[in-house]
Amino acid sequence: MSAPPRHEGAANIVQSQVPPLILIADDDADMRRALRGVLSPHAKVVEAPDGAAALRLLGECRPRLVLLDVVMPEMNGIEALQAIRERSPELPVLMLTGEADIAMAKLALDSGARAYITKPFEPEKLLEEVLRLIAPAPAETPEKPWRVRP
Repeated sequence: MSAPPRHEGAANIVQSQVPPLILIADDDADMRRALRGVLSPHAKVVEAPDGAAALRLLGECRPRLVLLDVVMPEMNGIEALQAIRERSPELPVLMLTGEADIAMAKLALDSGARAYITKPFEPEKLLEEVLRLIAPAPAETPEKPWRVRP
């Protein structure tokens, strides 16, 4: 009996049905839980309580996106972002912070973050940014690879 015919697009369909992996690093367990609640219908989520733990997880898994809190113990979000840029320059990183500080937003974006969202945030806006970063529109990436949201 011969094997069934293979369709060129079949592998792409199967691959596209695999949910993307998102790494969340935030020292606030309630915030991680809230982020997981927003993201888990669209992605598989792994969590870290600080930047150092996020870097260890980054070595174990291959996320499509990292969400980093700015203020964390052990290693803050900016330090973790800089280390991620050294390891995986193309990996999109979305920074989250409770501080609406323009200087911090500029530092994060200059350090390689692709988006910066302040807490508290609207879940729909966060999800919009996450989906944009996971599957960016081709016309959007060269001109404006990052965005700041209140």
